[in-house]
Amino acid sequence: MDKLTAMRAFMTVADQGSFAAAARQLGLSRSQLNRQVLWLEDHLQVTLFNRTTRRVSLTHTGKAYLENIVPLLDNLHDTEAQLQQGQTGLRGVIKVNAPMSFGLSHLTPAVLAFMQQYPDIRVQLELSDEKRDPLSNQFDVTLRIGKPESNPALIEHDITHTSRRIVASPDFLAKYGEPTEISQLATLPCLQYGSLLHGNYWDLMHQRTAMRVKINGVLSSNNGDVLKQAALQGRGLAFLPTFIVGDAIGQGALIPVLEAYQPEKLVISLIYPPNRHMALRLSVFVKFMQDAFEDNDFIVG
Repeated sequence: MDKLTAMRAFMTVADQGSFAAAARQLGLSRSQLNRQVLWLEDHLQVTLFNRTTRRVSLTHTGKAYLENIVPLLDNLHDTEAQLQQGQTGLRGVIKVNAPMSFGLSHLTPAVLAFMQQYPDIRVQLELSDEKRDPLSNQFDVTLRIGKPESNPALIEHDITHTSRRIVASPDFLAKYGEPTEISQLATLPCLQYGSLLHGNYWDLMHQRTAMRVKINGVLSSNNGDVLKQAALQGRGLAFLPTFIVGDAIGQGALIPVLEAYQPEKLVISLIYPPNRHMALRLSVFVKFMQDAFEDNDFIVG
């Protein structure tokens, strides 16, 4: 029996959750489909499905096998589609992880434009401010904001950059005055990204010298939009990327202060392990995002 056909039969049963539904999708009889899956199990010398009279579920071995063959079969389809139809024939799933704020305000519109151009590619976009391991099999590609990765086990593609600013509302500055020395951050109310328990400080730079500055943290959050809202209400000074506060700065709702202590810009990049590199749909996705953000550096000032 053709091994590739059996693998596709197995994948379809796993996707549909039943032999009957998978058989209908493939245009086969249940007995034909069952023979293909049984042949594959016999060939591999493993049991891929738990079978009862009411349901079919993957065994632990079946789950591991499925996780490994889906990229292979999708890549095979991508290659065939490129040869036969061009890149518009690409299909499959791209699982993307990105930080919440950038994902909502900037990445989502680009992803929707990508799906418009490649309607047969499905995107699973998970937004979370929790840092995920890009080497896990949970995601195909991870959007990371920070210093360039130094991990040789990862492939990294820069898509844009962002600067960061210390900002405050006009009402805050009217009440406390504009700070002129970073030592004032130890007493003025500050809005901290992260946890107050894990250190009240900001990493700044002055005349190309990095410095860690103690702050008076009155509110902490793992989401930059929360801190932006607090800053707009005059609750404190915020130190945030300009992809979050750039619009408010442009409107005069937030005012940059202590500009001489601006740190280096951050890289916004897409990273993924080398075993994902062969997926044509992922290469197309990365190139689309690079083009989408080519003229959109989030640099203010």
